[in-house]
Amino acid sequence: MSTRIPVALLGFLGVAFLAGCSSDRKGGDGDEAREERVAMTDLPAPARATAERLTAGGKIEKIDKETEKGRTVYDVEAEVGGKHVEYTIGADGAVLGDETAIEWKELPAAVQAAAEKFFGTSAGLAPSAVNEEGKTVYEIEGKKNGKKVAATFDASGKILEEED
Repeated sequence: MSTRIPVALLGFLGVAFLAGCSSDRKGGDGDEAREERVAMTDLPAPARATAERLTAGGKIEKIDKETEKGRTVYDVEAEVGGKHVEYTIGADGAVLGDETAIEWKELPAAVQAAAEKFFGTSAGLAPSAVNEEGKTVYEIEGKKNGKKVAATFDASGKILEEED
């Protein structure tokens, strides 16, 4: 029996394995690994202390463990003070980013105008302020052409990203 068949089979299985692993990734940039739902007790002590402090008096909806830019982070979603909030917390307890639902009137005028142009209306839109890496952007979810979409704008109203 030739050794070529098993080697070829191993090569095929290796490619199939790698393809399967890549399908577990989310996003298109290959930077983020899949999410894993975790409990508050699964967080390292510094991250848990930060999450508890940020969500005090609120209700945690879910916590996902992710890998971003090669480091483990925890995406904590909660309802605090009647608003939906999300925090990205490093294993060391550092707050790496946050997202907070805001009112339409809290958006900069340039973002309001750009969003109305993009969606064709301001009715039924759900804006959030997103802070990450020292920058604030505005994510707005709504319907466009009958489909639910989200668009991210900088403070000048420039569209940075569009998601279906």
